[in-house]
Amino acid sequence: MLAGLALLLALGGCGNMTRMVSDPAPQAAPSGSLQAQVDALVQPVLAAKETPGLVVGLLEPDGQQHFFAYGLGEVGGAELNADTRFPVGSLTKGFVAALVTQLVDEGRLRWDETLEQLMPGQPLSAAARRITLEQLASHSAGLPRQPTDLRMLLDLGRFTWDGSNFYRRFDADFLRHYMAEFEPPGKVVPAYSNIGFALIGLAIEARCGQPLETLVRERVLRPLGLTHTGFQGETLPGRPAQGHAGDQPKFMRRGRPVEDWTHSDAMKGSAALSTSARDLLRFAQAHLQPPPGQQRLGELLADNLRVRIPQLQDAPGIAWVTDQMGELAITNQVGMAVGHTSYVGIDRAHGRAVVVLQTSFNWNFKIGHLLLQRLARANTAPSLAAMSAPDSR
Repeated sequence: MLAGLALLLALGGCGNMTRMVSDPAPQAAPSGSLQAQVDALVQPVLAAKETPGLVVGLLEPDGQQHFFAYGLGEVGGAELNADTRFPVGSLTKGFVAALVTQLVDEGRLRWDETLEQLMPGQPLSAAARRITLEQLASHSAGLPRQPTDLRMLLDLGRFTWDGSNFYRRFDADFLRHYMAEFEPPGKVVPAYSNIGFALIGLAIEARCGQPLETLVRERVLRPLGLTHTGFQGETLPGRPAQGHAGDQPKFMRRGRPVEDWTHSDAMKGSAALSTSARDLLRFAQAHLQPPPGQQRLGELLADNLRVRIPQLQDAPGIAWVTDQMGELAITNQVGMAVGHTSYVGIDRAHGRAVVVLQTSFNWNFKIGHLLLQRLARANTAPSLAAMSAPDSR
């Protein structure tokens, strides 16, 4: 029993939900067409039945975009394509961060504002009152991935059998009660947290007096031309992807279709967005090559990638983390939703980005990192220290 609870605790609270893999042959030069290189990474995954289908998108340094779709995965059995919509879980945080950095730039928020200032009148523990916006946005506030009380552990256990939403109780009232009693661990180190961006979403709505989804749509999606991206309940073009069991839910047959979750308002800032490979790659591109008329937004997005706390793996920026893979630094996000895994990775040194959206939930998600490593082999990448240089603004 205790061992089972420990396993569930690890499932709910681990610092990094995926295991990134370094390319085992770092000196080998890439060969063959781009299609062949992508096929070489994808086909073994499909052959092992790790996922029924996936879409890969690649941004080249000259701005060219390429998309590669594999398998049947849309609801109704249609083939996947660059405009198929996927729930992308924690990739939501990058879009919310794109809103936050604009509000900070305009003086409507400050990075050093505390929760006490951001959420006036809300009951907060002494420790919670001192947490700053920047700590929330960089996963350095000492918050866990989510509360791990007995009810959450039971919900996690149920999820491993039937895929049910273990965040179903995670509403604004639950979050406020949790923060009223919050006590950090003895030593605060960077640790991934859904609670942090849930709080950011509520704080933004309180400060701006508008729903988070409206603000993200008007300040991020529309300026960047992201027409296939939005929150749950919004009408979007394109067809939805069908999710499937993978590594999780643990006790469901791999490949079995699962239903998407509906998130509470409190989870909007952390995990409620859907997007397509085309839109996600365009969003990544805006961090490297801002679209016409959006130069300032591009500068702010690029600064979100800057490492705030240097470390070799999961070095936090604003919503993003940077992994040092040998000599190559890859800034990335990974999103998990029931039945889906999503990835966006940026190689700032060479001006490339990769997105990978798959129709199953898998921990060991390696295609994106490996593709960026293979494409960068002929070049010399800067160290992580260079990526964390002080802000020049």
